[in-house]
Amino acid sequence: MQELIKYGRKMVESRLVHSHFGNVSKRVGDQMLISTTGSLLDELEGQIVSVPVDAATPDELDVIASSEVNVHRAIYKQTSALAVLHGHSRFAVVLSLLCCEAGEEEGEAGEEEGEIVPEDSESVYFLHEIPVVTGGIGSDELARNAARALRDHKGLVVRGHGTFARGATVDEAFVILSSVEHACTVKYFCDLARTAKKTARK
Repeated sequence: MQELIKYGRKMVESRLVHSHFGNVSKRVGDQMLISTTGSLLDELEGQIVSVPVDAATPDELDVIASSEVNVHRAIYKQTSALAVLHGHSRFAVVLSLLCCEAGEEEGEAGEEEGEIVPEDSESVYFLHEIPVVTGGIGSDELARNAARALRDHKGLVVRGHGTFARGATVDEAFVILSSVEHACTVKYFCDLARTAKKTARK
């Protein structure tokens, strides 16, 4: 539990999430520790509950667990994750919107998911490509899409919503969450510079 408190605070301090948004969890056997809905990630003391990973055996604490509890459950059930962090980092959100807009302009509107391909070598090494998935907050659609994408990747971005990262530890999930935002920041400014150069040549 102390790990989640520590990294919830680090997420806010690193600007990977606004204090009231995002959620954190850690799997412990057939249970998961997860932040409560509406909790401040930099003040998680007393705001973490334990609920079953299996939704077939719901707990009375489900009603106060994060609104994304079913997304965390799906990720734990379909991947090797032992920790999941969800943030709303700015550049990841911006690129998820731009990525999907580009696909629509190229006539791929029927394909609702895409990917962000990092520019810098560190991000390519750690992340390869970053899936962009769709789904409403806490929806079954998001749970399905996120779990599927995280089978083969450690981080993803939900279109217009934010980043999910998984790890064998809370620390690893935090590294992935940070890496996704780093990759998206670098790519955003690279794309901006390329556009400026093209405009200058005209």
